[in-house]
Amino acid sequence: MRRASFLWMAITAISLVAVICGGYWLFKDHGKETLPPAPSPSLPKMANLPRNEPEIKPPPKPTYAPDAPVLEQARQALREGITPADALAMAATLPEKPERADAAFLLLEYAAESGNAEAAMALGEYYDPSLDLPSGSIRKNPTHAFEWYQIALEGGHTESRNRLTDLRRWVVASAENGAADAQALLETWP
Repeated sequence: MRRASFLWMAITAISLVAVICGGYWLFKDHGKETLPPAPSPSLPKMANLPRNEPEIKPPPKPTYAPDAPVLEQARQALREGITPADALAMAATLPEKPERADAAFLLLEYAAESGNAEAAMALGEYYDPSLDLPSGSIRKNPTHAFEWYQIALEGGHTESRNRLTDLRRWVVASAENGAADAQALLETWP
């Protein structure tokens, strides 16, 4: 009697599992309209493969300690409320050390965001891939360079017009070589 009861429970459990699995299989894709998969934008078709884009080198890894004295001096000056004009002057007088470019960038960014056209010009140079100037850990970016040069020009810094001309030449050449960021920048260039 006990064996028959156990056998009956086992058959019931197996049947219940089969019904649940069958129901899941039956209803998981049924009742839904099946659409073809959307094309993946990250996988170009063979005919649309991008040309070899000129590579903008990433910035080098910082070679200084996180608590580098010059960088800490710049941060301290900003915490203490340095004026934009003094920030610009301090950026110009920082000693030549590995962290100098990053410390100067912090000070220049503060001054430029406060409306200083000379600082905006300097920030454009940090980002400008057409220039071979040290930029610390700041990655070259033609769009950011364009934006800062425009701000400098609007602020009355006339030299930024020449930088914009040089940058445009670099962007046109890069766009012709298939660089997507350069093509996008050219489309919005006034």
